[in-house]
Amino acid sequence: MVNHLLVNIVNSVLGAGKSTARGNQAYHCPFCHHHKPKLEVNFTDGQKNPWHCWVCNKKGTNLVTLLKQANASEDKIAEVKKHVSYKDYRDNTKVVQSIDLPKEFKPLLELTKSDIKGRQALAYLKKRGVSKADIMRYNIGYCDGGVYDYMIIIRCLRLYDYYTVVFPRRIAKLLCGP
Repeated sequence: MVNHLLVNIVNSVLGAGKSTARGNQAYHCPFCHHHKPKLEVNFTDGQKNPWHCWVCNKKGTNLVTLLKQANASEDKIAEVKKHVSYKDYRDNTKVVQSIDLPKEFKPLLELTKSDIKGRQALAYLKKRGVSKADIMRYNIGYCDGGVYDYMIIIRCLRLYDYYTVVFPRRIAKLLCGP
């Protein structure tokens, strides 16, 4: 079933569309300005309304991104958000779980000569082409005991979300024990 309210809103922004198969409408692309209607938008109820231009290959999964990129007015965008049936626009909260570094974490920059696990971790990284600059930049370290024993820890900080992701990598097989 085609959502005619959404079709009318998009028609008011992009011009009259031509009906095609399976609830799609074809429009003249506002990005590449092709002389034929090559921008296809799906208006089937209960779906995400994906759109795709077959010439310039611009595409998206919802109408709001299409209207924003086509420089539609805020009224039209708000009207689309009001009429969509899926929850992407209604519940726009993002839950991000922060993972702290393990308490056994030791940075490889503070390595001592008597630290055997640290030297094994450094040899493992050198074998794989990781430089000292990479170790400094990404605060690469290892764990001496605990769940992450004999593992390289690469800490990844995202700039705007302020959370830590830990990527463990085993550096040696355990010869005895679990």
